[in-house]
Amino acid sequence: MKIKWLGHASFLIETSGVRIVTDPYSEIGLKFPKVEADIVTVSHDHFDHNAVNNVGGKFEVVRGVKETTLKGVKFTGVASYHDEVKGTKRGNNTIFVIEAEGLKVVHLGDIGHTIDKNLATKIGGVDVLMVPVGGVYTVDSQGAANIVETLSPKIVVPMHYKISGLSLSIADERPFITKFKNVERKKELEVVKANLPSQLTVVLIEPLRS
Repeated sequence: MKIKWLGHASFLIETSGVRIVTDPYSEIGLKFPKVEADIVTVSHDHFDHNAVNNVGGKFEVVRGVKETTLKGVKFTGVASYHDEVKGTKRGNNTIFVIEAEGLKVVHLGDIGHTIDKNLATKIGGVDVLMVPVGGVYTVDSQGAANIVETLSPKIVVPMHYKISGLSLSIADERPFITKFKNVERKKELEVVKANLPSQLTVVLIEPLRS
């Protein structure tokens, strides 16, 4: 499985010949890269997460709290909120559990709250966790670190933080990554079940530019 970061909360996940794009964006100062997908996931309907028209190719869109299997990849949508007050500020958010190649990749979308035992049980074990760390519209660096502690993933990929060109006023990655010992920077992340790290590793992926 190969994972590329398209910026913000958007990733290109390539697994067994299937291309998955998460939360495509628009209007945030970044130009969305030219990519094609077979499947697109949308965690919630805000412009910086649901710009499916910016994705190329013929694809199916997965939204909402349900379980579905497309092209051999299993998607489980888990209900959560975009804020800490059960959605009254910013609405609902869908966590996606993506299963392929024996791996479980969890994309938290714009989660705005900590994860309790009940929600952790619904999510289950995690190999790769994509977690927002920039705060303001999502959990901040400490909230994200608390989620990591609760879910105990093998690999953590930070997202939704300030990078060059992004017009949103959110924090960068530094307050989050300073909380962890093992931090790596890569152009893309290649994950194989048999070669998962024995200790928690944070991987910062370089954003793909058009």
